[in-house]
Amino acid sequence: MLAVLVLVGSATGCGLVSDKTKQEAKKKVESKARQAEKTIEAKAQQAKQEVKKKIEAGQEDLQKKVDDLKKKVEAGQEDLKKKVDDVHKDVNDLQKKVDELLKKVDAQKQQDQKAKK
Repeated sequence: MLAVLVLVGSATGCGLVSDKTKQEAKKKVESKARQAEKTIEAKAQQAKQEVKKKIEAGQEDLQKKVDDLKKKVEAGQEDLKKKVDDVHKDVNDLQKKVDELLKKVDAQKQQDQKAKK
C-alpha cells in the first residue's frame, strides 16, 4: 500500500498522471485503507470475544472446583463431628466405668476397715 502511495505521489509530482487518474488512485488507496481498518477492527473484536469466552469458561471451571471443595469440606466437617461425638460417648462410658470402679474400691476399703475393727 505504501508503495502505491509513493508511486502515485512521484508520478503526480512529475506531472505524468492526469487529475482523474490521481483521484482514482487516491480513492483506491483510501478504500483499501478503510477496508484494512475494518478488517483489523473485525479481527480485534473476534479476538476480544474469544478471550471473553475463555475467561467465562475459566470462571465456570473455577466455580465448579470451588463448589466441589465446599462439598468436600462439608463432608469432612460432618465426619469430624461424628467422630467427635463418638469420642465424647466413649469418654462418658469410660467415666461411668471409672466411677463404678471407684465406688467398688471405696466399698472394699470400708469393708476392710470394718474387718480390722
